[in-house]
Amino acid sequence: MTEGVSIIVCCFNSAKRLPNTLKHLAEQQVPDNIPWEIIVVDNASTDDISSVAIAQWEKNQVLGVEFRVIKQPIPGLSNAREKGFIEARYEFLLFCDDDNWLCSDYVNTAFKIMSSDPLIGALGGCGIFEPEQPINTQIEKYKTVYVNGSQTWAANEHWVYGAGALYRKSLLIALKNRGWEQITSDRIGNKLICGGDVEICFMLYLTGYQILSDNRLTFKHYVPIKRQSLRYISDLSFWISYSHVLLTGYIALMNKDKRPIQKILNGWFMAQTLTLMRLIIPFLYQRLTTRRVLGLSQARNFRATYATVYSLIKNRNRIIKHHKRIKEIILSETNTLEIT
Repeated sequence: MTEGVSIIVCCFNSAKRLPNTLKHLAEQQVPDNIPWEIIVVDNASTDDISSVAIAQWEKNQVLGVEFRVIKQPIPGLSNAREKGFIEARYEFLLFCDDDNWLCSDYVNTAFKIMSSDPLIGALGGCGIFEPEQPINTQIEKYKTVYVNGSQTWAANEHWVYGAGALYRKSLLIALKNRGWEQITSDRIGNKLICGGDVEICFMLYLTGYQILSDNRLTFKHYVPIKRQSLRYISDLSFWISYSHVLLTGYIALMNKDKRPIQKILNGWFMAQTLTLMRLIIPFLYQRLTTRRVLGLSQARNFRATYATVYSLIKNRNRIIKHHKRIKEIILSETNTLEIT
């Protein structure tokens, strides 16, 4: 696999925000000896994003960089990213979301870090909250909910968020060839389902690779007005908790938990159901006596707990089956995938 950087920009109705993202990509300072390309994935958009992307890139007049727009008609961020990495020409895959404004030396620095150690499976950056103005002051104190800040947990918790992250194409292909399929599905349209980026990291870690983050890789995370709402934050809390349940099999393997996966799920379900009941009673009392709605912290806690219980019920059999499969893949060969 040729060492270089393939930047994959997945888009769903991104015509308004993509031009700024492409403008920052055009400002990348990349030495001539580092090959790189940009792939825009039109993921079932209805706003003519393909034409907008091509027109914007032609304005940038960047020489020596291949720019392509490809289509993925199957909705969902995970589907779009998979289409992008299959089409990519280079080993290092950079997932640049359509609202990520990369600093000018991002590609160059990322290439140097990834090429310095073949055991780096995934590399994350440092997102900086960049709200559309005027900012909704109600959500300013919750900006850590968005992609924002140093990923200090990366090395110990073995994951980085997908925005601005790099992965090795050869490893993902090797996993696919060994029958690995993700149980998570990232955002589909306006549904805030998540976890696909974390799942990739967990699988790479379980097969012997490091998950790191570097604060030199900075980018601004542009947050439009429509996402600056308490409702959005509450919805995000629901889907994060829902998706976290799907990763139970990976977490059990990373923690070397010897209990049957069914027992782990049963214990978690009982504990979360009891927690949910404890939350419902005061919530109903508050509504009946004062008619006040829940505050954001209360609402996030309630919805997160409900999402956990709901996901444990809905996805139990899938998690059990998936856990068995990833365990078989990990144990079938050496813990380190061959880099081709």
